[in-house]
Amino acid sequence: MTDNKLSKEDKKMELEKYRALVLATLDYYLENSVMQIKTVDFDSTENYKKLKIQTEEHYQKGRLTRLKQWFRDLTEMQVETGDLKFNKYLQDKTKYEIDIFKSYFQRIDKVIEKGKITTDNQFYDINMMVNQLCQTEPTDNEKIEILNRLLGEYEQRKTRKPTA
Repeated sequence: MTDNKLSKEDKKMELEKYRALVLATLDYYLENSVMQIKTVDFDSTENYKKLKIQTEEHYQKGRLTRLKQWFRDLTEMQVETGDLKFNKYLQDKTKYEIDIFKSYFQRIDKVIEKGKITTDNQFYDINMMVNQLCQTEPTDNEKIEILNRLLGEYEQRKTRKPTA
């Protein structure tokens, strides 16, 4: 047995974790009308319900790799769109300390450390973070002020540049 193989107990715990995460993600999709698609030949609600049944089958058959891949695939849209409420939903629903936005928060922290926004993508990330912080209790006014200052400085630099 190689070092990267999980023990039976560890694999069982990982299977339970990813089953819970996939099922919670599918519940999130079922509970949010924005995630609903219904056409002549496709109904997302029925599709999500089928995926929940398949998730249980994968769990029963010990398919950890499949459940991990499904979780990555199913959460890709939330990461791409910056659906920060989704991360809290997962934590509340499953009780697992999970952070699908870890790299997003690391990018924000790097910009704060550097003290300067240098790209439009960073501007977008910081703007999204300010919007999220303003809606979160308790409000982190100090962080919001820092981020707003960085946004303002970036906008001033952008407007000062001559347009070709």
